[in-house]
Amino acid sequence: MRFNSLYSKKRIVYFIVVSCIVLSALMSVKLLISYYSIGKSAQTTLAKQYIEIAKDIAVGLDTDVYQKFLATKQDDENRLQIKQYLEEYHKRINALYVYVLMLDHSDISKVMVSAVPSNKNDFPIADPCTVPAAQVRQAKSGQSYYTNIIKDKYNGSYLSVGVPLYGNDGSLLGVVAIDVGVKELKQVSEQVLKSNLFIFVIDILFAIVLLLVAFSLYQWYKLRLKQDLKESEKMYISELRRVTDAVKSSRHDMINHLQVLSGLMDMGLHDKAKDYLKQLAIESKMVEMSLRIKNPILMVIFQSKWEFAQSKGIPMYFETNEHEYSKLESMDLARIYSNLLDNAIEATAAYMGDQPKQIRVICKIVGEKYVFAVENTAYLTAKEQKSLFLYGYTTKKNTDELSGNGLMIIKRTVDIYKGDIYFQYDKDMVTIKITI
Repeated sequence: MRFNSLYSKKRIVYFIVVSCIVLSALMSVKLLISYYSIGKSAQTTLAKQYIEIAKDIAVGLDTDVYQKFLATKQDDENRLQIKQYLEEYHKRINALYVYVLMLDHSDISKVMVSAVPSNKNDFPIADPCTVPAAQVRQAKSGQSYYTNIIKDKYNGSYLSVGVPLYGNDGSLLGVVAIDVGVKELKQVSEQVLKSNLFIFVIDILFAIVLLLVAFSLYQWYKLRLKQDLKESEKMYISELRRVTDAVKSSRHDMINHLQVLSGLMDMGLHDKAKDYLKQLAIESKMVEMSLRIKNPILMVIFQSKWEFAQSKGIPMYFETNEHEYSKLESMDLARIYSNLLDNAIEATAAYMGDQPKQIRVICKIVGEKYVFAVENTAYLTAKEQKSLFLYGYTTKKNTDELSGNGLMIIKRTVDIYKGDIYFQYDKDMVTIKITI
């Protein structure tokens, strides 16, 4: 017992450890996914914010002055005026770079005018830009764009946004672009993470509660299984004890039968001895019928119930197939037939009518279905016929706390296998037939 208790405790500890590892792994994956999605969300939010700023810059930029600069592409007063305008915005919005791009027939944009940090050198006119080709094509089609994080060995990591710049005549002059440092993006992500911290805590608590519920269900299932096994074991031991007693009784009876036969032969009453042997043969055939089945638990039940019926003077007949009935658990078969036969024996023993007392047991296969049936002599009132399968109902006069549950147990067991139960009562004959 101490060993079993220790083993059980080890299993519980093992279950908790494994559950914690699985829970930690799942939460880690969820946190990584959440962090990634929050990062992407923050990136999109920041990009849209700076696109609106770029649009304001494009609206306020003097396109006539910019066109004059484009005509010469020289570092003159026109370029200086545009540069000063961009630097004013650069100071206010805390961006990495603010600049105007020129678009040509290629997928590489060129920096024409830029506002840069004080510790950085200004870009030369028409210096190639790192904006990806996909975003360049978007700009050429007149669309605003934003990039993923761009990693540059000179400028570090940054996010770039851009909006089209149109002239007074509606022609596309280029793109007003802004580069935003990753530091800015991290600040936004941290703010979003802080705002979602409560949700993360709720997720963790939910996972812990789910784990506790799963553990409770596991413990409940284990307890229920233990109870079922204990009940089945008790039933099997009871039936096995009856068979053992029957074997002892049969051995004692056999000695008596041999002594009777020996006496009849000694007295020369050969006809009487012959009749006596015929009667013994009939009884032996009845016992043999209960043994014509491959399922050992059914064999034990049929044998013990036959012996029990014989002790009450009730003949019991069997119609069986040599089959294992493997679609059903053996203990479920035991529940069905033990309860059916106990009820049949008790009802038949109490019968006081004109019909001969007898019990007929059917256990065979018809087509693809199992057919389990018990027919017995009994008297039932109209109320008893209607209430037979109700929980707790019994026809017994002397009842205990377990009385009346037998047929309900049968019904519950049959429902597990989605089978059907048929009840018939005609001329003091009760038939309960089960098909699965």
